[in-house]
Amino acid sequence: MIDDIFTFENLYEAYKKCRLSKQHKGEVIRFEIDLARNLNKLVDVISKHTYKINGYKVFTITDPKKRSVEALPFKDRIVIRCLCDTILCERIERQLIFDNCACRKKKGTLFARNRLLKFLHDEFYRNGKSNDFYFLKIDIAKYFPSINHHILIWQLKYCGFSKEELKFIWDIIKAGEYMNKEKGLPLGNQSSQWFALLYLNKVDRFIKENLKIKGYVRYMDDMVLIHNDKKYLQECLIKIREICNCELKLLLNEPKTQIGQVKNGIDFLGFNHRMTETGKVIIKLRQSAKIRLKRYIKTMNKLYEKEIIDSEYIQIRKNAFTTHLKYSNEKLLFDRINKKYWR
Repeated sequence: MIDDIFTFENLYEAYKKCRLSKQHKGEVIRFEIDLARNLNKLVDVISKHTYKINGYKVFTITDPKKRSVEALPFKDRIVIRCLCDTILCERIERQLIFDNCACRKKKGTLFARNRLLKFLHDEFYRNGKSNDFYFLKIDIAKYFPSINHHILIWQLKYCGFSKEELKFIWDIIKAGEYMNKEKGLPLGNQSSQWFALLYLNKVDRFIKENLKIKGYVRYMDDMVLIHNDKKYLQECLIKIREICNCELKLLLNEPKTQIGQVKNGIDFLGFNHRMTETGKVIIKLRQSAKIRLKRYIKTMNKLYEKEIIDSEYIQIRKNAFTTHLKYSNEKLLFDRINKKYWR
């Protein structure tokens, strides 16, 4: 029941999580001035089925590439967070394969990269300690804008949601500018991340269960398959493309979809992973990622000089970059950048 999901207690817990690192924002402060009343109002409108998501605030980001992000007002972020924490994440989680790595507890980019390393080493030994084998890397063209609403809600029906819950989820999917559209999800929603994890689940299971690919990892719409037979990977690509096109109404990003030898390197999550003849994997930042890193640090310094951010935030970002590069072969690069650019 919807009333059991959106209780005052659940919404309050969601509010506390949504305000983290945002407590200085004006809309958060305004919401907190009359916190109890605002939360009770959300409980009331949801129970009366009169709740509607307000319009999205759209802004553009350019890192790592130019894209539009739609952000919800603070009160709506609380509702979405409450939905995700109480039922959405748990129900969708049950459907996903282990190596679907984005946005899930105890997973993430480092987990995905480590799984890729494991699969490379496994194939190295299966191949008689040789790095003469192949990878298939698949990328979906404009993934979030291409997710079909009707196909998504059909998939959600098999996750155990009630009709009332599905109706609420449908209203979220069709909110704002998406009301009269057949496809597309806003990038800024937590719910959109989970919908995107589920949407390609059919492809995940086809690769693991039908194609019998042992070495497979996915991070959102980036997929990597490892195999010793290039011809078989070519056949896999044809079948995967057919499922994406015909059943999910998705197009592959053909320039980024490729089959190659692992000894020449695999670009995955901002790093190039190249296996040597001895089985060692050299992990280097892609050149474009190096340029973005330097540009980002310069921007942080400018914001610090203008007192828009403080030294504590700078330290948090430094720690994040240190962790990001820790498990790569880029320590010297980071030390050099650290000395030259960071304040």
